Amino acid sequence: ELLESRKRKRKPNFDIEKDVVSLWEKMRQRNIKAEDRSRIVSETLAKMKGKMVQMAMSHSCSRVLQSCVKHSQEAEKNEVFQELRPSFLDLCLNTYACHLALRMIDNAKKDQLQQLLSILHGNVVRLLRHPTGSAVVEHAYHAASGSQKQELVSEFFSPEFRLFRNITKGRIKEMLSDEPAAKRKTVLEHMTLSIQPILEKGIVDHSIIHRVLVEYLSIAPMSMVSNIVDQLSGPLLVRMLHTADGAKLGVLCVRHGSAKQRKKIIKALKGQVLKVARDDHGYAVLLSVIDVVDDTELVTKASMQVIMSELATEIRELSVNKYGQRLILHLLAPNIPRYFPAELLKTLKSPVVACAVSSSKTTVDTSEKGDDECGDVNDGDDNTESARISKKDPFLRRTELLSKSGFAQKLVEACATNAGELLRSPLGKDVIYEVARGGVDGIMLKATPEGISSVHKAIADLAALPKDKKTEEEHVLEHYHASRTIRRLVLDSSCHKLDGSSESFAQMLWSLALQGRCTTWARGHSAKVVAAFRDSEDPAVRRVAKSEINSLVDSGVLEGRKAKATSADAAKK
Repeated sequence: ELLESRKRKRKPNFDIEKDVVSLWEKMRQRNIKAEDRSRIVSETLAKMKGKMVQMAMSHSCSRVLQSCVKHSQEAEKNEVFQELRPSFLDLCLNTYACHLALRMIDNAKKDQLQQLLSILHGNVVRLLRHPTGSAVVEHAYHAASGSQKQELVSEFFSPEFRLFRNITKGRIKEMLSDEPAAKRKTVLEHMTLSIQPILEKGIVDHSIIHRVLVEYLSIAPMSMVSNIVDQLSGPLLVRMLHTADGAKLGVLCVRHGSAKQRKKIIKALKGQVLKVARDDHGYAVLLSVIDVVDDTELVTKASMQVIMSELATEIRELSVNKYGQRLILHLLAPNIPRYFPAELLKTLKSPVVACAVSSSKTTVDTSEKGDDECGDVNDGDDNTESARISKKDPFLRRTELLSKSGFAQKLVEACATNAGELLRSPLGKDVIYEVARGGVDGIMLKATPEGISSVHKAIADLAALPKDKKTEEEHVLEHYHASRTIRRLVLDSSCHKLDGSSESFAQMLWSLALQGRCTTWARGHSAKVVAAFRDSEDPAVRRVAKSEINSLVDSGVLEGRKAKATSADAAKK
């Protein structure tokens, strides 16, 4: 009683809080009937009417009000919204009430959301510097339409610029293209003053911050770009890789950071590589590390367990993951449009932000001489850009990454052991294909020729299994993805013939699986594999299969033309 008496004196709404908490205990039971819960919700809201703001900021009653909003009728939701709306900013800054602010955004109708965004207008930057306020702004950003998002982002621009320009569409770079230098400088200075406190506090998890930083770096001179890269290089960057704009920032930091900054980024990735590799956006940063970091010892050093060492622990899982397999393919066949989206390749090849324009019209000059002294950049010349960012030959870098870390050996072992699964996988098939063909420029043939031979043997052994054998999985020659992958390997067989070996993959496949059995495989998906021997550019492959394939064509079992005569056959005639 004494304790309650003291609380009653300290808390003006103590009796109401006690009553509503008691009602909440009944309301939140799982086995309660819907009509009983609705009645209790109405009773609870009636008790809190006129005092909802204080209730929302109370440790004990905040969750009560959240539950009421969740289970209330539409009319009751509107009443709660109208009472809390005038104090929405205060709710955003309160540790307990911020959760109710998030629920208000979730439940808001189109006109109500616009009202909440109007309340945030003029306060976005201030809220983003606050731990709980930033979470509310981020939630509102995700709920907003495109034009509303642009309005939130424009809070970082100068007030005068927002007042006299239509900022609901386009990027800041385009908006400033026709503006005088003085106005561009004003916007940049305002953005710098707004962004720096947020970075200093380390509040960088939100996508709106990532969007603002991308906008900022698109107009900033090189000195300011370097400053931002230095601030982000390290643990902060890892927290930003889960968004598209955050991944772009990560790629920029890797591509245009110094050797010291790149080392900090790689150290920050320790223990997070596999998670980043499977992330929708974050994997692009690992691709950039593979592309430009000259210090391959840093990337492959076993004692640090970073990048290659961590990737090597789950090669099979990465090979069948949509984003993880792109890391493996980037080592084997970099920048091939078949494997990589055009937008990703554009991001990976993006020039230094401040140098991305050929004049200083868009990039802001903050000194008399100007910080942007990079000159023109030829967007069509990838080698020029890569040479400026990285000194080591790309092929040599990839070779070292594959060999020094032991990744190449583990990769061929995984492909040989899991050949059936990878061939049948719509994602894994590309990995085993590139491994079996030796990669672009024969990089895997140089790293582990014996391993490539073992992969060839594993595929041929699977193809040699009897057609009528009862198995849980479809035969590789009859499986949609597997048959087409094997067909590609046969057609490309002359390109990946092992050094010192007289037998290519196609010849091995023929001798182990198809010779004398073509009639069995001349229909369905497997017919494409048989026909590939006829269409191969390698004369040796056509020679071994010519007579059997031509007899199938003559008998009408295999559709299409006969095999071409080889030069040796033509000479005999």
